[in-house]
Amino acid sequence: MRRLRAVETDEDAGFTLVEMLISMVVVFVLLAVTFSALKVSSGVVKTSNELHDLNEEARQALNRMARDLRQASSVVTAVNPDGPTFNSNGVVGIRIQADFDGDSCIGGVALPGRDTSLPACSAHNGGNPEDITYCFEPTTRQLYVIDNQVTPAVTPISATSTSCSGGQPLLAGNVSAFKVEYRSNNYRYDIDPSDGVTTWRELDEAGNPVGNVNGLLDVELANIDSVVLNVTMNIDNHPQVYRTQVDLRNAS
Repeated sequence: MRRLRAVETDEDAGFTLVEMLISMVVVFVLLAVTFSALKVSSGVVKTSNELHDLNEEARQALNRMARDLRQASSVVTAVNPDGPTFNSNGVVGIRIQADFDGDSCIGGVALPGRDTSLPACSAHNGGNPEDITYCFEPTTRQLYVIDNQVTPAVTPISATSTSCSGGQPLLAGNVSAFKVEYRSNNYRYDIDPSDGVTTWRELDEAGNPVGNVNGLLDVELANIDSVVLNVTMNIDNHPQVYRTQVDLRNAS
């Protein structure tokens, strides 16, 4: 009988309540770790895709601006340029003119020194714009392009402009900062030769004939032949800074 009871006891043996609770805790921990890993992985993929889209968008915008600036014959207006007085919360703009169609005229006006044997200038016919403004508004986090010939009713920007009125979005948004640096190849006015850069501020401090010592970028624009574009874009607190230097090939 004792042997029979022993056999029956061994066959009826199972998990105790404590063992069941421990097993459940282990399973829950494993599930939590698995779901956490899946969530992190999903977030990484999402962030990677967003940054890829951001890079592509910024690349296209910089290429567009660089293409136009490269062919510019002059910078007409600079709003909130780089320097000690730069306001990161203010509107930033750069207005240029370029002879894109190669007729030696801009907006129907002949360029200085134009060959008199060429046909007369024709008015802008809706083709490539030759008077363009790139403008950034911090309040809308948007970078705009303004064709001052297609929309002549729009008042061109001035050095004190506080909006990008009349502009069309150049990017889908997400622009958190935009800054334009203005430089010159007149190295004789470079106060700090070690950096190899002549800034518009150094031109201004040099006085006549390249500056007027007023702390503003105005008459110095005639000697600006290079700009550096700085665009900062931000998605989900992931800032990305894009920077490129463009030489104005046709600047006089």
